[in-house]
Amino acid sequence: MQFTLKQLAYFVAAGEAGSILRAAENIHVSQPSISNAIAHLEDVFQVQLFIRHHAQGMSLTTAGSQLMERCKALLRDADELKSFAGKLSEQVFGSINVGCFIPLAPIVTPGLCHGYMQSHQGVEVNVSEGNQAELLSKLKKGAIDLALTYNLQLESEIAFTPLVELKPYVLLAADHRFAGKKKISLTELAEEKFILLDLPLSDTYFMSLFNDHNLKPRIYARTRHIEVQRGLVAKGYGYSLGNVRPLNQKSLDGSQLKYVPLSGYNPGLTLGIATLATIRKTIVVDSFSEFCRQQINTERIPGMAKI
Repeated sequence: MQFTLKQLAYFVAAGEAGSILRAAENIHVSQPSISNAIAHLEDVFQVQLFIRHHAQGMSLTTAGSQLMERCKALLRDADELKSFAGKLSEQVFGSINVGCFIPLAPIVTPGLCHGYMQSHQGVEVNVSEGNQAELLSKLKKGAIDLALTYNLQLESEIAFTPLVELKPYVLLAADHRFAGKKKISLTELAEEKFILLDLPLSDTYFMSLFNDHNLKPRIYARTRHIEVQRGLVAKGYGYSLGNVRPLNQKSLDGSQLKYVPLSGYNPGLTLGIATLATIRKTIVVDSFSEFCRQQINTERIPGMAKI
C-alpha cells in the first residue's frame, strides 16, 4: 500500500479546514504530520492537491476536490468495515462525528455521549456545535454524521427523525414578581423588558410566539450566548424565553433562576436527529441514533429539567 488511511484522513482534514494550522488544531495532530501526509499523497497520486495562498491558507485544486470526495468515501467504508467486524462479535466499533445546536450542546451532549461511550467502549464520539445553517452545511459536506437539532428550515436532502417537542417557557430571576406563578401569559409579559436569545432562526421562532398573539415584546438586550442570557435575567435585567431547560437553575455567578411554563397555545420546537438523506448510514450512526431515541423522550432528556 502506497498510502495509509491516516494520511487520507489528514488530507481530508486539511481540505475541510482550508489550512494546515486549523486542521492540526481540529484533529489534534502536529502541522508537520499533516504537511508530510499531503506531500506524500501528491507524490503518490502525481497531482497537485492544494493551491497555497500566502498568509491566507490554501484551497483545493479541481483534482484535489475530486480526490477528497473519494477519500471521504473510502474512510467511511473503512469505518463501516471496522463496525461490521464488531457486529460479528456483537460489538460496535468506529467513530462518529456528532453536531449539536449551540444552546443544546453544553447541556445535552456531555451526558448523552458519555452514556453512549460507556455502553459502546469501542466507539469514539466527536462533538462539535453550530447554529442551524452551520450544522446543515456540515452535514452536506460530510464533516458530521448527524446533528441533534430542531426542525427549523430543513432542506429536502435532510432526513429528520423527531424525538421530543420542547415547549417554550419563561425564564425569570428567582425574586421576580412573576416567579411564584404556575403559568404566565405573553400578554402579562408584553411590558416587561425582554432578553432575546439572538441566534439565527431561534430569534425568528421566539418573535413568532409574540406575533401569533398580536404582541410586540419590549426588547431590552440581545445575546447569542445562553449563559449571558441567563446571567442578565438572573440579575433582574428582564425576562427571557427558552426551550432548553438546564438542570442547573442558576446563572454562572450562582444567582438563582426560575422556569415558569407559558399559558395558552404556544408551538414548541421539535428536537430530533438530522442526517443527510442520500448517504448510507454506518452501523455506528444507526447505533448512536437508536441510543438517542432511548435517552431523549417526553419522560427525560439528558441534562434537562422538567417544568
